[in-house]
Amino acid sequence: MADARIRWLVGLAGALAVVRFAVVPWVQAQNEQRQQLELLTKRLDRSEGVIQNREAIVAARDALRQESEASFAAFPVAVGDDDSRLAAQQRITAMAAQAGLQVSLFDWLLDGEASEAGLAYSRASIKIDGPLDRLILMHGDLESSLPFAAVREFQLKLKSPTSGPNADPASAVVVLDLFYQPKPPSALQAGGPS
Repeated sequence: MADARIRWLVGLAGALAVVRFAVVPWVQAQNEQRQQLELLTKRLDRSEGVIQNREAIVAARDALRQESEASFAAFPVAVGDDDSRLAAQQRITAMAAQAGLQVSLFDWLLDGEASEAGLAYSRASIKIDGPLDRLILMHGDLESSLPFAAVREFQLKLKSPTSGPNADPASAVVVLDLFYQPKPPSALQAGGPS
């Protein structure tokens, strides 16, 4: 009886070894293959969806490209650093003069890049003198007339705390970022023929 029991236990141990070392790895491999097949099926379904919606995707891409180009049209293309700065300075000075204000200081502070937007910018500090009401209107004119400009700071300085809107002159210091499309690199800068 002991021999039968030992044979039965050895047979059970052998069956468990076969299950552990043969069947379990085979089931795990089947699960991995099933997961890979599901992943490939999802990719195939997405690819089929892209192919079926190709025309709509291309139309959406073209519409986005047109909107992007229209958005970039608001930003001037830099001809040269000095030329672009001079043109912007003259435009802002003319706006101030037209509003009856005097630009007493125009200082270019720094140049930078907004690489995420594909734009560059120049920051200027501008001191403008004149009546308070016109200075406030000038702030609105800067915001509305120059879509490529962003007013970063606008400080009003009154000569007297009791000054009315048209009384004693006041001054404003405006820190302004002027965005533009950077000029394309020339052939010499890009490593072209020398």
